[in-house]
Amino acid sequence: MKRNTCALALLGVLFAAGASQAHAFSWSDFYSRFNRTYSTTTTAAATTTTRLATTTTAAATTTTSRLATTTTMASTPSTTLAAGTALPAAQTCGLPNFQQEVISRINQIRATARACGSLTYAAAPPLKWNDKLFNAAAGHSADMAAKNYFSHTSLDGRSFSQRITNAGYDWRAAGENIAAGQTSVAQVMTAWVNSPGHCANLMNKNFTEVGVACVKNDASSYRYYWTMELAQPR
Repeated sequence: MKRNTCALALLGVLFAAGASQAHAFSWSDFYSRFNRTYSTTTTAAATTTTRLATTTTAAATTTTSRLATTTTMASTPSTTLAAGTALPAAQTCGLPNFQQEVISRINQIRATARACGSLTYAAAPPLKWNDKLFNAAAGHSADMAAKNYFSHTSLDGRSFSQRITNAGYDWRAAGENIAAGQTSVAQVMTAWVNSPGHCANLMNKNFTEVGVACVKNDASSYRYYWTMELAQPR
């Protein structure tokens, strides 16, 4: 039986060490700034289930609190991409021109002012691709696909920011969008931009770099597992 179920989740985050930065906080952001997670109500359409979750965590003043085990938790091997290397098909769902299409669509979205739900965002500068962010995204997509779960939190308890740190990326600001079930870059970008929280991440001018991965596992519930890591380096 063909599955036609998709899922979305986001982690809209603005980390700042030693400085206060402007950010439009939602009610869910208020809860999560105190390390509590707020999830919106699950809504079901005729053939599509959408799941959303947001959280924001204040960065610590030392990097120690942002570090976790570097053990890779995916059940299947996950290749770490060296700088300048072509993206592996296993981490791009075998989709052609993956990196080019992803970065093109993201920057087309950011090039125009748009409303994300009730908030309006000005056009934002284009993002640059970062291989370390791709490695973090690919590791999480592989983990979700192999272990058949859908969450910003790894089964070993790691947060997205810990996964980014473990990939060797020293960040000042970071965020994550995840999705599952979409079979193309066009589909997942449309889903993200049509969701207020995901759209806000895409339009966030504090982010300057991005990495996106997709891992497919026909034995898992959603088959296609997408992760987008957005960040600003120190």
